[in-house]
Amino acid sequence: MTAAALRLGFMGFGESAELFATDLSRAGITAISAYSPSGAKARPGDAVYARAQNAGVTLVKTPAELARRADLIFALTQGKTALSAARKIVKSLKPHHLYVDGSTNSAAAMEKIAALIGDRAQFVDAAIMAPVAVARLKTPLVASGPQATAFRDALAPFGMDIKVVSDIPGAASAMKLIRSVFMKGLAALLFESMEAAHRRGMLDVCAEDISATFDAIPFRKILKRYICSTPAHAARRVHEMKESLDMLQSINSRDRMTRATAAFIKEFAGSGLDKQFPQEADSVRDVLDAWITVKK
Repeated sequence: MTAAALRLGFMGFGESAELFATDLSRAGITAISAYSPSGAKARPGDAVYARAQNAGVTLVKTPAELARRADLIFALTQGKTALSAARKIVKSLKPHHLYVDGSTNSAAAMEKIAALIGDRAQFVDAAIMAPVAVARLKTPLVASGPQATAFRDALAPFGMDIKVVSDIPGAASAMKLIRSVFMKGLAALLFESMEAAHRRGMLDVCAEDISATFDAIPFRKILKRYICSTPAHAARRVHEMKESLDMLQSINSRDRMTRATAAFIKEFAGSGLDKQFPQEADSVRDVLDAWITVKK
């Protein structure tokens, strides 16, 4: 789709919408509209009005007007208001509309929005995978739903980084939250381990030692090693984690993540999977399938 043919609308006009709109306008898209409660009331001289002008955006008064002016509508609202935002515009949507929800939300929430949109329009679940303020138009997005490819094909020519991950609405949002399980969990682990290192006067040497381990091996191999070695070695790691926990408690260091790890290792050691995988397993998928079966 050419810049002249693409009519783009933003449902919500916060920082992310403003930055995307600014860069897409500079990339050549001339028909960009936005609706937000504050934007609907904006007048010349207001801050939101100036932001919109600088971004190449026309503010509209109602969701219905946004639907009239745009074919691709990118909803960038707060997660808690995403469903209500969709309800405000759904009656104005037509089959040619592509409604893309980029709010941070659960897969279940996206499934509800997809059901609400139904056959009135085409729906795409999109997840923003990094802060927009940092990479702006190059911020990586993942998209899912039957029309996710259409979303990618519409905006990728203007510089957006969109990866289609599934044709099922909700998959993109689930992927973002799964990533958060790791990324935010990693932050918590780093705080806990580095606090202990700092309390022991070993911050620099411990940070260097841990960094060297991760710098030396591609992370995909680290992922495989950590998962595939756990069944064979969980039993002996029970004692190691008990000693680690005792050490943290002896220096009055926070231990929430270590307590959780010790409980996980103890559960794994009692699962019997060491008999199925007496040596390091060959496949991450095989270990996870076995672990899921144990939970059943």
